[in-house]
Amino acid sequence: MTDKQRKTAIGRPVQHGIYSFLRTGKINPSLRGFKRIQKYLRDIERDLIADMGGPDNLTAGREVLVKSTVQAYGVLLLAGAYTQRYSILNPVQARRGVIELQPVLGKQYIAFLNTVRQNLALLGIDRKRAEDALTIQEVIREFDQRKGDGAEEKRG
Repeated sequence: MTDKQRKTAIGRPVQHGIYSFLRTGKINPSLRGFKRIQKYLRDIERDLIADMGGPDNLTAGREVLVKSTVQAYGVLLLAGAYTQRYSILNPVQARRGVIELQPVLGKQYIAFLNTVRQNLALLGIDRKRAEDALTIQEVIREFDQRKGDGAEEKRG
């Protein structure tokens, strides 16, 4: 029995819902539990817009980047949910002794990962987080200051 022949309890083929999601922008309602992904994606979109200063600071280009980031992330979440339920390995190939990823992972998963990564970099989301974080130079400087203060207290 191939993947396409594998059926759900109600007789329909098992699907991951990615194509429907890409076409309509909505999680297929027949996929039980995947509605949470739809809500989560709406929250992510809202948070990304807030990270850029709200809807008033959103240019047309940034809006396109946010929408495509959320869409690509949705694909990743759907693929992840599908593989959690049905394995990351293609069962047809596994029966033949061939280790191969599910088609949903093997063909375009990396492209969607890169889309999310590159869009976030273009939006400057990663830089905003990095500016708040300490750099290695600041950590070393702070360590040296504490070390110097400790040496002065021992002398005095």
